[in-house]
Amino acid sequence: MNFVTLTEKEFLDFSKNHKLTTFFQTPYWGKIKLTNGWQSHYVGLKDGKTIVAASLLLSKKIKFFKNMFYAPRGFLIDYSNHELLEEFTLKLKEYLKENKALFLKVNPYYDYQLRDVNGKEIENTKMDELMKVMQDLGYVHNGFYIDQDKKKDLEPRWISILDIKDKTIDELLKNMRSSTKWRINNSRKNCLTIIEADEKNLIEFKNLMKHTAERREFIDRPLSYYENMFNILKKNNLVKVLLVEINFKQLKEFSEKELIKNKDRLKEIGDNQKKAGQIKELELEQTRLIDKIELLKNTITNYGEKKIIAGGWYMLYGREIIYLFGASYKEFMKYNSQYLLQHEMINYAVDNEYEAFNFYGIDGNFDESSKGYGLFDFKRGFNACVHELIGEFDLIISKNTYKLYRFCFGCYKKIKNILQK
Repeated sequence: MNFVTLTEKEFLDFSKNHKLTTFFQTPYWGKIKLTNGWQSHYVGLKDGKTIVAASLLLSKKIKFFKNMFYAPRGFLIDYSNHELLEEFTLKLKEYLKENKALFLKVNPYYDYQLRDVNGKEIENTKMDELMKVMQDLGYVHNGFYIDQDKKKDLEPRWISILDIKDKTIDELLKNMRSSTKWRINNSRKNCLTIIEADEKNLIEFKNLMKHTAERREFIDRPLSYYENMFNILKKNNLVKVLLVEINFKQLKEFSEKELIKNKDRLKEIGDNQKKAGQIKELELEQTRLIDKIELLKNTITNYGEKKIIAGGWYMLYGREIIYLFGASYKEFMKYNSQYLLQHEMINYAVDNEYEAFNFYGIDGNFDESSKGYGLFDFKRGFNACVHELIGEFDLIISKNTYKLYRFCFGCYKKIKNILQK
């Protein structure tokens, strides 16, 4: 078999049909990373004229050092074929040496341990044999992190995926948690409208991300990052950015009509003691509606009649849709806009015959007291299963220089964390 550089078209044709493909392993992702100084390489292993393994490699010069290479969510290879993996790796090392690589970072889109919807391990599914094969080939594993706060990997190791292959939306709804179904139905009563974002209102999504980053304590990206990514992907129909707008005025008017109906019903019943329970329920509902109308009056005064309150960024490629970014304003989460968004996109995924809806990153700590439990539980409510990926590896090409680089990089990270705090 021959190790070759591939044309962009050759790689794209192979990538889009591979079972491990993801939008990270596309020329489009390479174009996005180009703005940050990364160069794209397309390499593959051919048996005759047939490509049997391939990967997008990104490279970047490290100041004072050689080049860092990165195979995002790569390789596109049959990991169960250890002989193929060995041959690809040995020839890849030669390519990396020729291109003055210090090391290659790779985080395969491959399960280490199968788990159920609650995160419980499925017995006898660990990929320890593959771990050993990779380590014998020189791949250094960067560890199995559990909590997102301690994540050092470039991409999440813990993700949440809803299998939708050959399923109808009714079948998927049936398997969702009852509270999730209730919130989906409730969202439709809250005068919400889904808007597909374009270049003009992408700033609305950025504003949502800024608020969410501050609330959940992560570092957000500048608007230019989202604009560049959106412009590259949109013209290839690989992205949907959805916004949820609430009409406070309409919701107030709807609530006022409900209050009138409530009062009319109470008049009809009068003081009928046989319906004391029903009267009590109506009185409680009346109080709730009065409070809601008053709150909506104040909200309109403070925010106007309409407002964008939530958004989702979805990647469309290969066999799955990835819910890459989600954002919402905390004070409006009670309107269940995120449930409406996910239901809308799951519907879209089913209609367009995708096989999976990937909710993406979660915590690997499933304790209710953990910081990331709420996000995990939200995604679990849709019946999405936990996937524990194999993690991140470094394939070291220049060992002594790599040790020095790691020391310098560790010092840099400590200083950066101190300055951020």
